[in-house]
Amino acid sequence: MFKKLRWKFVLIIMVLLAAVLGTALGVQTASAARQYREETDRVLRWVLEQGGAALDPPRPSVQGFAREEERYSAIPAFYAMMDGAGRSVLALTYNADVDEDTVARAVEGALAAGVQSGELRELNLRFLIQRRGLWLELAFADLSWEQGAVRQQALTATLVLGAALAGFFVVSLFLSRWLVRPVEESWKRQRQFVADASHELKTPLTVLLADVDILLSHSGDTIREQRQWVEHIQDEGLRMKGLVQDLLFLARGDAAGPERPQGRADLSGICEGCVMSFEPVAFEAGLTLDSAIASGVSVTGSEEELRRLCAILLDNACKYGEDGGRAAVTLTAGDKAVLTVHNTGEPIPPEAQAHLFERFYRADAARNREQGGCGLGLAIAVSIVERHRGKITVRSGPGEGTTFIVTLPLG
Repeated sequence: MFKKLRWKFVLIIMVLLAAVLGTALGVQTASAARQYREETDRVLRWVLEQGGAALDPPRPSVQGFAREEERYSAIPAFYAMMDGAGRSVLALTYNADVDEDTVARAVEGALAAGVQSGELRELNLRFLIQRRGLWLELAFADLSWEQGAVRQQALTATLVLGAALAGFFVVSLFLSRWLVRPVEESWKRQRQFVADASHELKTPLTVLLADVDILLSHSGDTIREQRQWVEHIQDEGLRMKGLVQDLLFLARGDAAGPERPQGRADLSGICEGCVMSFEPVAFEAGLTLDSAIASGVSVTGSEEELRRLCAILLDNACKYGEDGGRAAVTLTAGDKAVLTVHNTGEPIPPEAQAHLFERFYRADAARNREQGGCGLGLAIAVSIVERHRGKITVRSGPGEGTTFIVTLPLG
């Protein structure tokens, strides 16, 4: 699918480029051809001026050819003058190698055309006629140079178009991979997300169905006698409820896009409340929970989402902190609000840190499942931070534990 998408992108780019560049080069070639034609016409007028100057004083009995040595045109041209009786009086050449027969045929063809200017295709000439008193003057220019120049211009334009298309074909292939890659990666993540969500929902459903089968096989027992299976059903139901709520939160965040939550949120009060709520949790985990929260720090955003963000980070700190270790929450304010949650314990492997904020990713899958996690907590944290125009990073290493750093713009 993505291969077809890339080739479709390349095809569209090439068609558009060929149309735009081809049109531009076509216009340029047409403009050059018009300039070449104007230059030929200029030469014809110049030839008529030079021929007229040769008649001062006029010499009506002059026959044959005379070559002007001092002034000539780079474009092969020649001049002829006819008297009132239609006889050739004068013929001059300007860088043109023609004989009397060619001149006679050219004059005959120009007079037969019945127009003041035009072209003689059989002789490959362009002519211009003007009357001077009793005399009829004719100027002829060879079209070979003009046709050659136009062909050269068209060939150059074709080569430029071909080279440009070849170059842009390579660039388009690179761009197609670069542009489609995020879509492909997003598609893969989406498929993985669906597969992981299905797996996470399948596990509690399997347990629920198994517990229900057990209850049905002991239909004569009382609820008290089968209490453990009822409690299992309740636990798995609550787990499914939490998972579905997390999935709905992420889905709503994806649908909302870059929309930023409005309102003032007292981040200091939120952090203090979360620390108080997690003191029993930290105690049960054998951790010492410290805090250093600056007062009066507020941001623009949702108090509910920011409270959830702080709870996720504290929950992770308590789950993965070492027994007898320490967890700490710090909130400072400068140009931005900086929330730091740190815990001592085993560091997160470097290869896992790059995927830590992906949905359903677990650095320690077995331990996470034992503690009831499904790998969505940090993905939700990232979603909340991004919606509040902030940034979240992790720093973890041997001997220093793990630290999550959240930076938010002040409200």
